[in-house]
Amino acid sequence: MAIDWTISRRGLFSGSFAALAGGYLGLGDAQGRAPGANVTPEFISAVRIAGTDGGARLTKDGLAPFALPGRAHAPLRLDGNRIALIGRRPGSFAAIFDSVGIDEGEPARIFTPTAGRRFAGHAGVSPDGATLVTSEIDAETGDGFVVMRDAASAAPKAVFPVGIEPHDLLFARGGDRLVVAIGGIAHAADVKGPALNAGRIESSIVEIAPGTGAVLKRHALPADGKSLSLRHMALAPDGETIVFGMQDQDRSQQRPLLGVLHVGRGLELLPLPEEAGALRSYIGSVAIDVSGRFAAATSPKGGTVGLWRLADGRALPGFRLADVCGLAPGAAPGAFWVTSGHGDVVALEAGDAGFETRAHWRAEAAFDNHLLKL
Repeated sequence: MAIDWTISRRGLFSGSFAALAGGYLGLGDAQGRAPGANVTPEFISAVRIAGTDGGARLTKDGLAPFALPGRAHAPLRLDGNRIALIGRRPGSFAAIFDSVGIDEGEPARIFTPTAGRRFAGHAGVSPDGATLVTSEIDAETGDGFVVMRDAASAAPKAVFPVGIEPHDLLFARGGDRLVVAIGGIAHAADVKGPALNAGRIESSIVEIAPGTGAVLKRHALPADGKSLSLRHMALAPDGETIVFGMQDQDRSQQRPLLGVLHVGRGLELLPLPEEAGALRSYIGSVAIDVSGRFAAATSPKGGTVGLWRLADGRALPGFRLADVCGLAPGAAPGAFWVTSGHGDVVALEAGDAGFETRAHWRAEAAFDNHLLKL
């Protein structure tokens, strides 16, 4: 259940990070210039600065860090300025805060997983903003659950079992379906290391009735995809099309790492980019542009942003950036933003010929895997 203690960005840091937390960190391009008004970024991301984990809001003024109890993962907009940041698996906390107020020292409110479980780093919110849902893993067995919560208080309302290691989740069809990516890798939530079920991973995407937890449809991968773990998803503007990214536990051959789910029907796998090894068998984030024409996926292991045209599934030329993972659609058709573990912030524009770079800045910070465009 939700707990009633809070932290602020000024209340937890020490040493060099404390000096940064009272204001903005500089953000500049290769010549040290600040972002221009025509391409002003404004994001929320988990971040590591001077060896300390927290969160940050990125604006034209720079990077404003705030405190968190530990390493966070995926940010989610709840409503208005309210943002949730979920602890990285095996996460023991999640935070809800005002994206503007946190800049001014307003504290974040911390809540915890349900008893005996750990957060899996992701959450979803219903279209009406009333329900927050978190993916959680039993700390001893690794069994997975989705927890339906009141979005205002974060208090649990219902808990539904879904399978081994749930990961990303989102609402589709106007909120009628809750879609969950099941990683399917069997080990306890608090254990890191090789999968105990390598070669027989129970990976799938499930469509759930949000009110009852009933599984309406389970989408399994083809027989030759048993080594693929389903991880991250993005919903297209039509509310029916979902792009999903995967991690391959067996790198002895190249397999597709991106696919498309048509809610209520089935899934199809998309081809690898021409440089098939560029993604290094791992997708860290996925996004669809606001027009629904293009899907992008990042691989921090491969230092690559892949690009696909959804109309025909064709892989287009991508973009290279070391340790790139954070990814979000921009406001214009074809626009994407990416961040890296080296502090890069890059504006990209997608077209049928691939990506063009529109801006590139760097902050003295390590951005985590996921990015929320405000």
